[in-house]
Amino acid sequence: MGKKKLFNIVLVSSLVLICVLAIGRYSYIYEESIERGEVIKKESVDNKFYVFVQPEGKEEEKKLLMKDKTAWNLVHEGAIYGVEYSWYGFKEPTIEKMDPKERE
Repeated sequence: MGKKKLFNIVLVSSLVLICVLAIGRYSYIYEESIERGEVIKKESVDNKFYVFVQPEGKEEEKKLLMKDKTAWNLVHEGAIYGVEYSWYGFKEPTIEKMDPKERE
């Protein structure tokens, strides 16, 4: 087998592997949850509804998208919630489940 043919096989194999990894990373669904977090603020931009949740014991707030305006209207600023959210690729983290919690 010639050097040129071997180089082409290695090159094509590398490109295929890189493409498979990129597609796999883009289509993988990431899921996270916040056991207890305070809703800092709510925001509506271009018919998209966002909730900013500050997890207890952490500094960084999470900007999460809500699918439904009705559910967004039921969320109260300053209240504590348990939140489950997910995202994939370059999509925004979207709330899957949100349960009110009692203040301690």
